[in-house]
Amino acid sequence: MARPKALDYEVRKQDILRAAAVMFAKKGYNETLLDDIAEQCGIGKSSLYHYHRSKHAILYGLIKWKIEDLAWKVDAAVEAAGTPEEQFHAMTATLVNEYLRVPEEITVLLTMPRHLNAAAKSSISQIQHRIINRMVLLVQALRPDVEITRKKLTAMAMLYFGMTNWIHVWYRPSGSINASELAGMIVRIFLDGINGMKQDQLS
Repeated sequence: MARPKALDYEVRKQDILRAAAVMFAKKGYNETLLDDIAEQCGIGKSSLYHYHRSKHAILYGLIKWKIEDLAWKVDAAVEAAGTPEEQFHAMTATLVNEYLRVPEEITVLLTMPRHLNAAAKSSISQIQHRIINRMVLLVQALRPDVEITRKKLTAMAMLYFGMTNWIHVWYRPSGSINASELAGMIVRIFLDGINGMKQDQLS
């Protein structure tokens, strides 16, 4: 008979993912041992296998959970906003706040998918494209006066993520710029840039 799941099974499973994020971000994926993860979350190594069957499964579970959570938060923030400009600000504020709230998880999300097998990478890629496509559509909505080619829409979306995706590496909350001001700076720089582009630059 299979061992029954405890009532807090899902909570403990997620606690392990959070502990793994700390260790992966600190030591790297290859250098992190299951013993390290078990010690970080305060359980025995053998107990890990009740929740995750391998280190690869932990990494996949962590990245999948984080990208799904991020996609859901972005969708909720954008859909609750009004104009395209307000939606853009809502998306940016959501990303900035999340990246600064859980920097270890974001580090794993952005730098460690290369350690996943092909099937896991494909699964993650589908969710990533959901967030990218959200920005692609938003970029076009910000400039309804011109028709922008899909390639240039995608390029501008990726340039945007280039501004946001690495702030957790260099930004210090103790500095003179708070998270809200940082999000506002990203919004203003991007909007001023896209609004200043002419039709021949976008088509």
